[in-house]
Amino acid sequence: MRGRWVSSLGAALSLWVADASAQDRAWTPVAAPPRVIASSVPAASQQGPAATLGPPRALNTVTSRAPIPDAQVVPVAHRTPVLAPPRAIVRAQAPDPPPPGVSGPIPAVPPYPGTEELYNRGVVTDPAGRGFWDKARGLFGGGTGACESSCGRGLFQSDHAFDGFISPVTNPFLFEDPRSLTEVRPIFLFQTAPSGNPGFRGGQMEFFGLQGRLALTERLSFVINKLGGVAIQPNDNTLGFEDTTGFAEINLGPKYTFLRNEQTGTLAAGGLTFAIPTGSSKVFQDTGSLSLIPYLSFGQNFLRSSYGSFNFLSTTGYSFSVDDDRSDFFYASLHLDYNIADANKIYPLIELNWTHYTKSGDVRNFGFEGRDLFNFGSRDVSGNDNLTLALGARYKFSECVQVGTGFEFPLVGRRDLLDFRWTADLIIRY
Repeated sequence: MRGRWVSSLGAALSLWVADASAQDRAWTPVAAPPRVIASSVPAASQQGPAATLGPPRALNTVTSRAPIPDAQVVPVAHRTPVLAPPRAIVRAQAPDPPPPGVSGPIPAVPPYPGTEELYNRGVVTDPAGRGFWDKARGLFGGGTGACESSCGRGLFQSDHAFDGFISPVTNPFLFEDPRSLTEVRPIFLFQTAPSGNPGFRGGQMEFFGLQGRLALTERLSFVINKLGGVAIQPNDNTLGFEDTTGFAEINLGPKYTFLRNEQTGTLAAGGLTFAIPTGSSKVFQDTGSLSLIPYLSFGQNFLRSSYGSFNFLSTTGYSFSVDDDRSDFFYASLHLDYNIADANKIYPLIELNWTHYTKSGDVRNFGFEGRDLFNFGSRDVSGNDNLTLALGARYKFSECVQVGTGFEFPLVGRRDLLDFRWTADLIIRY
């Protein structure tokens, strides 16, 4: 009986050992699992399992394979989860955080009332909300006027790189500023004739009108030199002169500033004026058909000091008729002014005007001519000269608004119709 019990216990023990060996062979890993190393989150292509575990071992079982170190066994509850790499943050048009002490976003400043459309189109509007009279005061130096902007040149704006210069005053229909300008220039001219003149006998005459200039670029401009009316009051009507008023002929044409050097203060321009006799016959503004007047104008700033600087201007040209009716002449005008303290305000000036007739007209037998105010087409004037001197000044309220005056007297040569002339103008410039 005892032997049977021992035999049964031995058989059961043998079966249990064989079964444990078979299970151990089935769960033993082929190779040792990789060691878990703490690191930053790897790229998606390099991600792998956080740990490789073998099956649970039977306790107290001896096998031929090396046991798995306890440090390599990571419990499931403590495994590090594998996370996807962080996505790049894309910032939308969100406002910046408010400065310290300010809660919420900073509200946008609305455009000046009435300028929403201009504002939305990118046009700079007037944020100060200045009214009409504020802007008018700016033109006269009481604020920032249109001509005092430091921004780039606007459409049709005058060339303001040479604001230290001034325009000449006398001989206004022939003496041309070399700059490209946009302006309106009302002119008043009062002139007396010599007492020995056979047509006027000491009478007088006036011109009242304006000039206009349009700067297409900083070099190219278009000029209306003469547009207005003429009045005459002779003391004698022997030659048919009577007290009367009528429209003057029209002078206009292009001008191109081919030299402008800001560093040296040098300017030079060339132009062509068309003298169109479309005025009244009562004031002798209808002579012939046309005169062409090509000219050169020059300007130079020099002797600059803390007390001021000088500006020199000149225009030289020739007026020739396309027919034989009008008289032809050569002219030269010189100008010298002093910019006191370089303040661009007060400019005392002196000017010389010379006219030399090269061909007589073929319309009237007056024996004298009218320089820039009349072209009588007189016979027997070829070779006559006339030289005058003018003293005056120009004052700038601002670069946009200026006034000038000059008093002119004959020096040598024939006086013709000029015994004394007073010229006054107002310049409104953009």
